[in-house]
Amino acid sequence: MEIIKYGESACLVRGKGPNWCAMLEAALSSTPPVDFLEFVRGYDNLLLIFNSPAGLEAVSPWLAALPAVVLGQPAGGREIEIGVRYNGPDLTQVAQWAGMNEAEVVALHSGAEYTVRMMGFMPGFPYLDGLDPRLHFERRASPRNYIAEGSVAIGGAHAGIYSVGSPGGWHLLGQTEQSLFAPVHAQGASIDAEQVFALQPGDRIRFIPID
Repeated sequence: MEIIKYGESACLVRGKGPNWCAMLEAALSSTPPVDFLEFVRGYDNLLLIFNSPAGLEAVSPWLAALPAVVLGQPAGGREIEIGVRYNGPDLTQVAQWAGMNEAEVVALHSGAEYTVRMMGFMPGFPYLDGLDPRLHFERRASPRNYIAEGSVAIGGAHAGIYSVGSPGGWHLLGQTEQSLFAPVHAQGASIDAEQVFALQPGDRIRFIPID
């Protein structure tokens, strides 16, 4: 386990992979360290932010007691189904790379259960673990200038969904009408992240083919 100080009131905790991050989140919700304010999740790490520099002193002893805290904690997360029209411009190419027909690629992609591991590189974009290794392909050498919101894509070992229109280099398999980012709910003094972002780290996703 590695603890890296970030400024005066934050530290990055890197340890045992994404599943460990989920258990650490559960511990932060139930018995957080002294002066804890919030966390930001990465793929295999958590940035812990405190109200004051004094909170950093509590991190090491809190982590030392962590196994007793998280033992038996569920990974959490909701089960969510997302309808997809598999009409993406890269579906044929991906099928050729995989040595399959398009229907087999759709069955492989939609037959898996995915876990949201982190959010980025744009608001609401989910990095999804669970993609079948037969669909692991490097991202495009030349990214597209624009990819439409709702594009369902794969890149490297991950699946994802473009939450807003943007440039991007992932391979596009289809399209969903599910809205992932609602900035209108990010206004005002009190903000509920679940209203702003449709998905959260730990959620379990299944893609449902639709006509």
